[in-house]
Amino acid sequence: MKKTGMDLLLIAIGALAFAIGINVFVIPHGLAEGGVVGITVILYYVFQWSPGLTGLLINLALVGIGYKLLSRRTIAYTVVAVSLHSLLLHLTEHWRIPSDDLMVNAIFGGAMIGFGIGLIIRAGGTTAGTVIIAQLMHKFWGWKVSYALLLCDALVAVSSFFIIGIEKLMFTIIMLVVATKAIDLITADRSAKKPAAVMPRKRDEVA
Repeated sequence: MKKTGMDLLLIAIGALAFAIGINVFVIPHGLAEGGVVGITVILYYVFQWSPGLTGLLINLALVGIGYKLLSRRTIAYTVVAVSLHSLLLHLTEHWRIPSDDLMVNAIFGGAMIGFGIGLIIRAGGTTAGTVIIAQLMHKFWGWKVSYALLLCDALVAVSSFFIIGIEKLMFTIIMLVVATKAIDLITADRSAKKPAAVMPRKRDEVA
């Protein structure tokens, strides 16, 4: 029970950091992101759709798709993380800092996003979307979660070129690299062990 409480606290802090990274450093400065969040940011730029709501819908659909590949605990933690992140994206929607330096925002945005995602993964959850894909790449191919996530996120981020332009895309890539390093730092000792987050359901039931 104590471990579960600590895990949920880490997930809550991670979800808040992730939301702040998006609302304070990414969206106000026209940067992009990777994964499902990157898709929601693009939809926000084009249609002004709420990133929190669209992210919740897409991520819950992906959790449903990955249901049989995740342990029960990971499913529960992921639903909590996705729900909290969507709520906190809404609550921090108008948070801003007075900085127009794209490099500063890319670095701090990447650090904040990576810190948030790292905490959620460390607690045994995911932020759904490409994190689930990255976890599977880690399980089956032995890739580091952080680098697998960078690849998945970069593919989505590059697709934003026609909306944000080449300059901001380059800053976005810098941000993703910083986020990758932050995730790697937070999950370092966890990544060294055999992944327990993604496993057949029968293994979870035996445990």
